[in-house]
Amino acid sequence: MNAVVGYEYKPAAHLRVTDEDAADFLQSQFSNELRPFDAGRMSYGMWLNVKGKVIGDSVILCEGEEHFRLLSEQTASATIVEKLGRHIIADDVEIEKLSVGTGLTLIGEGVQAVLNELELGLPAVGHFVESSELRIWNGRRSLELNVELWSQSESVIEELKKRLIALGVCFVKEREVQLARIAAGVVSVPSEIGPNDLPGEGGLVGDAVSLTKGCYLGQEVVARMHNLGRPQRGLFRISGAGEVPVCPLALYNDVSKQIGELRTVVMAENSWQGVALLKVRHASVGDYLHCTAGTVKIDSLFTAIEAVGN
Repeated sequence: MNAVVGYEYKPAAHLRVTDEDAADFLQSQFSNELRPFDAGRMSYGMWLNVKGKVIGDSVILCEGEEHFRLLSEQTASATIVEKLGRHIIADDVEIEKLSVGTGLTLIGEGVQAVLNELELGLPAVGHFVESSELRIWNGRRSLELNVELWSQSESVIEELKKRLIALGVCFVKEREVQLARIAAGVVSVPSEIGPNDLPGEGGLVGDAVSLTKGCYLGQEVVARMHNLGRPQRGLFRISGAGEVPVCPLALYNDVSKQIGELRTVVMAENSWQGVALLKVRHASVGDYLHCTAGTVKIDSLFTAIEAVGN
């Protein structure tokens, strides 16, 4: 069996949204397509404000036309509830905050074989698999095959982890998972793209933010930016040496002009890697920037920057 690594984490949010208007209401608020409202469908997307800026992200699992489960690793339940609550007017929608449960990530070429050994299915794209109290969907953490396994039951996760270790899965720390994410160019929301930022600045449009689903909160701003030109800012991979800096950290060019800020950072072998949001017209791959932590280098684009007009 090919090597598979595992990672255990606690989500920041777990909500259940139900009642007869739940489907249409979520469709009007979520940045990605939820239709058809068939049990077993899964969608990853953003929660935007009226100005099209990123409040947070989540996956939405459809468990029936009037039953949806929302999970987010980084965006707190209270943040999503507050956002949704502001826009419930005459809708019959119930939102419940539930215990967050525990998630396990599996990464590697051998994921399919591991799931087979556990008699669990690999979900199709845009779907999730439910087995007893466990839910499984395709992840967004690595260039390699990766899946998320989540349960609200601690005992279910404990037993599953024991079985995975017995199958040779090696559990790693957050550092290794974050390095894989950075290498794959997967944006961390809201730490790298958040409440002061537009989804196009993180290369999220067309993937986590739909251009075709129709009206949703923030959609007009997203469409206008996409149609009129590329964003003025974009995400870049940054590297540096020495002590890991505290983020966010202002970054300056050679003439002491601030051109952006370092948003996240992860320690590598003898250096650190990070993700910065920079003004595109002042940032070029290979440039050196300055900050209170010393000199850092722009290694590459982190995500594709939208081209002008499509």
